[in-house]
Amino acid sequence: MTARVSFARRARGPAVAVAWIVAFTVLGAAASYGVTKVPLHPDPRWWLAWSSVATVLGFGLATWIVGRVLDHRSWEALGWRPRTGVPRGLLLGIGAGAVMAATAVVLAVAGGRAAVTARGAWAAIGWTWTTAAVPLGVGFLLAALTEELMFRGYPLRRLADAVGTGPATAIVGLGFALAHLGNPNATAFSTVNVGLAGVWLAAAFFSPGAMPLAWGAHFGWNATLALGFAAPVSGYAFPLPALEYRPGPHQWIDGGAFGPEGGIVATLVTLAGTAGLVAWSRRARGAEAAS
Repeated sequence: MTARVSFARRARGPAVAVAWIVAFTVLGAAASYGVTKVPLHPDPRWWLAWSSVATVLGFGLATWIVGRVLDHRSWEALGWRPRTGVPRGLLLGIGAGAVMAATAVVLAVAGGRAAVTARGAWAAIGWTWTTAAVPLGVGFLLAALTEELMFRGYPLRRLADAVGTGPATAIVGLGFALAHLGNPNATAFSTVNVGLAGVWLAAAFFSPGAMPLAWGAHFGWNATLALGFAAPVSGYAFPLPALEYRPGPHQWIDGGAFGPEGGIVATLVTLAGTAGLVAWSRRARGAEAAS
């Protein structure tokens, strides 16, 4: 009897957390859907930014109502008062994500014989790239925030409070991977890598940079792949008039049509990035305890 009561008590915390996360998801999805019904007709080049605005507003509202008002989580717990400060955390994340993405592409070119080539004369490339890249860049910035709010914000914090940081990171990473399972050209390898990316971004969330670092890293990775090298991002191609990316013959190395995230190049840089974040967080906690 005592064992049953003990199990029931242990199970109650995770069950309550799941109920809160379901409420958050339902409200966020409903609010996002409502925003998409606003009769606006933006320039087609801004489609990614506009669709992301809707989900940012929807899940931002859900974060405030469910996370702050109803569940009484502080902005610090939700990741928005990082020890680095918001601007510095965001910039550090962008830099880290950009370096990691560039490293993945360099490895794909060097080890997998992928290729990145320029189209046309360099004098014309600057203008054509800019006109295409600005709307996409804004879209990537908002899309990254959308996914961080949906996965690493309130849901990750609420689950971590119930089951611990490690299990919560694994569960949310699995959910992140499954959410990308239907992307174009997805494979078992790409799904594993997306899950590892979820772990990497969770490590960013739990680091001194918190949510701004995770947001910046996510944006830096996606934007560098697409805008810097014209490579597919999670299976989606974003053609640029100035650049062309061609995968090599070995899909397991460079990810093939899914993009570098589908190959071992992403596995290596994601594991390295996660290890770096974990080490940084441990040093920060040690310094804080010693002070």
